[in-house]
Amino acid sequence: MKNNLGFRIKELRKEKGLTQSFVAKELGYKYSSIISEIESGKKSISTENLFKLAKIFDVDINVFFEEKVLETRTSVI
Repeated sequence: MKNNLGFRIKELRKEKGLTQSFVAKELGYKYSSIISEIESGKKSISTENLFKLAKIFDVDINVFFEEKVLETRTSVI
């Protein structure tokens, strides 16, 4: 099962057209690889930095915990 929080962070970062390097710098990380590790679920992110991300992405904090509903088609044979 994929890390939903990390997946949402990556999804939002890409929607906003931001690089991992930019986000890392804004959060005060020395290396951008930490963002990759957060997005892949290898590392966790502090609550403080999650609030910072919400500001960077200009979104409500709750958006990180929402799941997108994928539409599926069903075929009748």
